[in-house]
Amino acid sequence: MFPGVQDNPHLQRAAMDQHGVLHRGQLRGLGCSPALVAGQIAADRWTAVGQKVVLLQNAPPRRQQVMWIAVLDAGWPAALGSHTALELAGFRSLAREAQVLHLIVPRGHKVTRLDGVQVHESRRLASEQIVRTHGLPRTDSARSTLDAAAWQPFPRFACLMVAAAVQQRVTSPVALDHAMREVGQIRHKAYLRLAIADVAGGSESLGELDLMAVCRRFRLARPTRQSFRRDRHGRRRYLDAEWPLPTGEIVVLEIDGAHHFEVSHWQDDIRRERSIVVSGRRVLRATAFEIRLEPAAVVGDLIALGVPRSDLSEPQRAIAS
Repeated sequence: MFPGVQDNPHLQRAAMDQHGVLHRGQLRGLGCSPALVAGQIAADRWTAVGQKVVLLQNAPPRRQQVMWIAVLDAGWPAALGSHTALELAGFRSLAREAQVLHLIVPRGHKVTRLDGVQVHESRRLASEQIVRTHGLPRTDSARSTLDAAAWQPFPRFACLMVAAAVQQRVTSPVALDHAMREVGQIRHKAYLRLAIADVAGGSESLGELDLMAVCRRFRLARPTRQSFRRDRHGRRRYLDAEWPLPTGEIVVLEIDGAHHFEVSHWQDDIRRERSIVVSGRRVLRATAFEIRLEPAAVVGDLIALGVPRSDLSEPQRAIAS
């Protein structure tokens, strides 16, 4: 029970609903005069946060309370976004960005700067993109996923965010595709489109299909696709691409789609790669996104390992130089 609310059942309910954080306008509406509020603050029972919000305790605010402070101070249509919105939707993340509370406000909106709260201004914050979870306004999960992905410094991490959000069922490829059409210009957009298509495709690998186009473009020898072998336990295993070398060695390219980001797949992939290396093959790994958007680097590594090719094309001359 929060101090100073025992004699007002409506105030008690509002305090419980909002974790003890209320806007001064709410307090007035619940029968708390400015003089009463000032008296509680002076008596060190309540704590003023900025000019608009009151915390009905004298202890430091907890995480959920800071969320309420941020949205009540900013007012509509501000909303929690990115990792914070996904956290409310049930997303589990170990990313550093998940520790900071992310608040999205319309461009030019004035808010109180709060410790642990990062404010992002947006020209595209529409009311239909805002939902409520436990009473807190947040951007919907599809937009939140794209924001969290676009704010990642590297495209691989951005694609991982998309894959993880779908795998944890906080959003869907259909919702992400719709949000992508509305989002405007964001960082890593080409990669994110591929990530969404990849998670929508399930077990069908975009990377393997794109690899054939890369081989044609760079005049690289076509690999043996989806060759299979038996591991030492007798189980049937598949390899994405193999190139036999004149030396008798075999180069293997493993192409990781979105499903490889799942922990269970990741563990299986590690075991699988160990068994391939033990068999004498030389293994390279690449993501489906690299095959589509950064093929020259992958081809350069394959050529360095001795993968055969026909006469040099212009892209290959660039690699060789």
